[in-house]
Amino acid sequence: MRQIALLLLIVILANHITNAQVTDSERFVKPMKLKPYVSGSFGELRSNHFHSGLDLTTNRKTGYRIYASDKGYVSRIKVSPYGYGKAIYIDHEGGYTTVYAHLERYSDRIDSLIRANQYEKKSFAIELFFKEGEVPVERGEVIGYSGNSGSSGGPHLHYEVRDKASQKPMNPLLFRDDIKDEVRPQVQGMKLYCLSDDASIGGKRKDHYVTTVFYNKAFHPKGSTVFSAQGKIGVGVQVLDYFSDSWRKCGISTIDLYVNDTLVYDFKIEKFSFAESRYINSHIDYAEKKRSGKVIQKSWVEPNNKLSLYGKRNTYSTEIKPGDKKIFKYVIEDFHGNRSVLAFTVNGENPPPPVVKKKSPLVSVNFSKTFKLDTLGLKLSIPANTFYTNIEMLIHKDEKEGMIAPVYVVGNRNIPLHRSMSVSIPVPDSLHKYADKLLMAGVSANGKTYSLGGKFNDGRMSTSTRSFGRFSLAIDTIAPTIKLRKAPENRNYSGRQTIQLLINDNYSGIKKYECLIDGQWALFEYDAKNYRLTGTFKHMPFLKKGKHLLQVKVSDNRDNETIKEFSFSN
Repeated sequence: MRQIALLLLIVILANHITNAQVTDSERFVKPMKLKPYVSGSFGELRSNHFHSGLDLTTNRKTGYRIYASDKGYVSRIKVSPYGYGKAIYIDHEGGYTTVYAHLERYSDRIDSLIRANQYEKKSFAIELFFKEGEVPVERGEVIGYSGNSGSSGGPHLHYEVRDKASQKPMNPLLFRDDIKDEVRPQVQGMKLYCLSDDASIGGKRKDHYVTTVFYNKAFHPKGSTVFSAQGKIGVGVQVLDYFSDSWRKCGISTIDLYVNDTLVYDFKIEKFSFAESRYINSHIDYAEKKRSGKVIQKSWVEPNNKLSLYGKRNTYSTEIKPGDKKIFKYVIEDFHGNRSVLAFTVNGENPPPPVVKKKSPLVSVNFSKTFKLDTLGLKLSIPANTFYTNIEMLIHKDEKEGMIAPVYVVGNRNIPLHRSMSVSIPVPDSLHKYADKLLMAGVSANGKTYSLGGKFNDGRMSTSTRSFGRFSLAIDTIAPTIKLRKAPENRNYSGRQTIQLLINDNYSGIKKYECLIDGQWALFEYDAKNYRLTGTFKHMPFLKKGKHLLQVKVSDNRDNETIKEFSFSN
């Protein structure tokens, strides 16, 4: 008996050791069986957000099998013409959710479930939630096929791993070891900032950008590695990363900044909340990106930047005094531990002659307080914590030729807004008769207008926006257009699997569409980026062989509607 008990103990210990040796990188099945090429990395800096997953290219093609990373159940499915397009969410044991986005289609089992709901709700765009046990999936099961749906810029799979409880995205590279990266982060430039009115850099009261070069196993400012400054200054770094088999621009993992060998700032992205992702506009030099396209990560934290990715939230900046010598050193790593170093020195300088400040026409706004303004006919309502720090804002009224109403200049486009503000302007009496067709218009620098939507009420047009700019009025009375795309001869679709249409609107945008075949609602998928409606015949269970009448109704956001009928046979 003692020998049997000892044998059982050995077996149990062996199993425990084997299970303990299963690493995170072995936990999941790879979502595709293609050699992986990364076109977008986790944490990469995108417009208004951090990239939440891994983009894997698919040879510029669609239709590759997508496999479930592990055993679990489908917890959510979302189908949309925008964003992730066709996406599926799978919950797994161990506290993870995996996400597969921009799919071309789902597996037949899942697709039939979605299609039944689409016909029930008479809508292509749909979102479904499931409980454990309702739609189980096996490890490695085919759940769909790669595509280019939603707002995708080309065929690829967007793949995410999330913490199931919080739905915070995590770095998918932690769960795979087959992506080669031996390339160090590439430091492209650096910038010194004047953070106080009396600050100067190189004797000038303005920020200073310089490109960098690589030699002696480190990056250095081009020209001289020594700068002079005085007053309150901050620094920032322009950096990106590449993988060994791809020249797509990707993101880094950590940024540490040392001054005289003391760590004063550290940034690390392992996982984040979608709710905080927009703070990226404070993390970067937003104005520089708008002006030049350069993406510079600042190494100080503004007072209303609530991003959780900083280790030392001491809003680092430094006072430089004449005679000071401060040695700055950046240590930057990517997700595979490749490291780059950038070092430079800042010496204290004597201040330049004081500048006599002129009376400013700008309006000061405290970021922590609600701000309301009623002037020149313009009404603004800005919630507290809309800005990342205190700002100064320009308000101006311009009677611009060719516009149906004055143009109101509000703020500076180079200042980011974290929350939406309300903008309201008066509507001339002569335009009240167009109330249902009126909308707020944004006006670009070259005078072109674009729709900002809005509502007409009590003689005023109001809208909500997250951008400063120029605001005026426009009228949209033109209905959308509808055309058949590549119709066969005599509209005989017997040799085709789909029927396609192009729908477009010149101003306020497509609001809704409906397709009826012989009076019955038919499922047509909407590809918004290509203005395309696609009806797949096998997804129309009521459709028999013969002649049919397709009726298409499309309306825009000012309820201008177009109805067209097309006869066809199949």
